[in-house]
Amino acid sequence: MNNNLNGINLKLVDVNAEMALIGCLIEEPNIFDDLVSVCPKPVDLLTDLNCIDFMLAFSVLHHKGEKVIDSVSVNSYLQKKGKINLILFGDECSKRCPSPINWKYYLSILQDLATLRETKNACLNAISQIDGSSNSNPTSVINDISSRFENLTNNNDSKKISSYSDTAGEAVDFLEGCYKRKGSISGITTGIKKLNKVLDGLHNGELIIVAARPSVGKTSLANKISDSAAAEGKNVLFFSIEMSRPQIMLRSICAHSELNYRQILDGEVSPKDFTRINEGVHKISKLPVYVDDSPSISVPEIRAKTKRFKRSHGVDLVVIDYLQIVTAHKKFETRALEIADYTKCLKSLARELNIPVVCLSQLSRESARAERKPRLSDLRDSGAIEQDADVVILLHRDHSVDNFQNQPYPLSLIVAKQRNGPVGDVDVEFVPQYTKIKDVGLIPSAIDGSPRDSFGYPT
Repeated sequence: MNNNLNGINLKLVDVNAEMALIGCLIEEPNIFDDLVSVCPKPVDLLTDLNCIDFMLAFSVLHHKGEKVIDSVSVNSYLQKKGKINLILFGDECSKRCPSPINWKYYLSILQDLATLRETKNACLNAISQIDGSSNSNPTSVINDISSRFENLTNNNDSKKISSYSDTAGEAVDFLEGCYKRKGSISGITTGIKKLNKVLDGLHNGELIIVAARPSVGKTSLANKISDSAAAEGKNVLFFSIEMSRPQIMLRSICAHSELNYRQILDGEVSPKDFTRINEGVHKISKLPVYVDDSPSISVPEIRAKTKRFKRSHGVDLVVIDYLQIVTAHKKFETRALEIADYTKCLKSLARELNIPVVCLSQLSRESARAERKPRLSDLRDSGAIEQDADVVILLHRDHSVDNFQNQPYPLSLIVAKQRNGPVGDVDVEFVPQYTKIKDVGLIPSAIDGSPRDSFGYPT
């Protein structure tokens, strides 16, 4: 098989990303102004000839100062150039674009690939100079290589470094956004009002660790977060390493319809339960939650699958259940170094795709033996979990609570770390038979009418 297209290694080309970027411009032409502000010559990023023709059409119309640049004006330009066949190609590009809002993601892919191609060309040019003559001047070759790589580095750094004066506009826009929200959260909802208030929602680019001992409610909280985000139209990608897709969905159905999860697993279902199950299936099946239940998956696989899914569907939130059973993709000297590699990669994924990544984690046995509230030092296997995470939430159940009685009981969500906000405890109610976590409701006291939570304690 020929791995080169017009002399370009196919591994350094992503035609799908090129078509998706063109599709974004077709669907939302106003993006082109933003595109050229961060990438003055976007055509240089492309390798597919049809995509190059489309980008040139946008560039020419933009350079001419056309008042309206849209699919009609672009198609008209292409017709005048005798390239009417590209109109159908444009339709295909639109299909590759699930949402124009993803254009920055496609651009970043193409910029990275273009940099790799330029790097390869610089290396090949140096090899050519060395092989071309036995009298090659080493100093001249080294200087030429240094100059080329310095230019590549400068071009790449220019995308990352901005002065305060360049950033001022973005800062003002951010402040205006805060003002317009007027108290509403800026991030993705967790589904828990008090937790939303402490965190201001789940923010793009952040790694959120949710940690607890087994059977305390980690997966139930993960389901609560993913279902609540999906209910607000967010696409959620859920990596469930421990449970199958049907089990995860059944938990959501039971939580939504308040059905006894264990009884349903045992087949103890009444006709009335069937009606509620059908209602729950109808409701939950509409949520844009996508579950990958691969029993053996590594962090690089999670990264690759998330990127592909981002291109095909768009992803707003990733949930991983759970960190300690992720499969190792290579050998590590210690377990601590292995977990540190995982958290570093997951944080990088959150930053690169500009989405929140929620990852569940185990706590060490010491926290259970000590019969105390968990703390950051109880995070199992590696201190890097605490270092890499932007937010750490520790779940705590009072040891005096008998969770085998299937009665609702208090559960503390301890926000032990928050890089950009306060820490503190959030009390919720966990209903184990429904696998449901919810806000603690307020009820009036029968004695003095003062507000109390659903357990009868003063608030």
